[in-house]
Amino acid sequence: MDRFDSQPQAPKPQWTGQSSSSNEDDCRALQQRIGELEAQIRSYEALLAELPDLFERKFQQRLEPLLERYKLLAEQSSNQQAGKPALMSDSSDNVVRFPIPRIAALLRRHQRSA
Repeated sequence: MDRFDSQPQAPKPQWTGQSSSSNEDDCRALQQRIGELEAQIRSYEALLAELPDLFERKFQQRLEPLLERYKLLAEQSSNQQAGKPALMSDSSDNVVRFPIPRIAALLRRHQRSA
């Protein structure tokens, strides 16, 4: 006697009898959903294609005020400097002069101490 013969077996599945019209309705519903999703994908792809142009327009919109401000500042600085003398002139008394280091003497001192 085989020991597997005494074990109970699972009953064979009983499929619910679905009519062919129910299967066809499910198939139509799934195909309709597929069509909706494909349309949504196409709209997303169209938006992605427009994205570089949109980015460029937004960048230009934000850049225009900065360019205008830069232009006004450049005009103001040129107008102010037109009436003033150059910053560096020979007769300027407010120039700080530092002593020029004597490199040769410094090197000689370093060599003697070594």
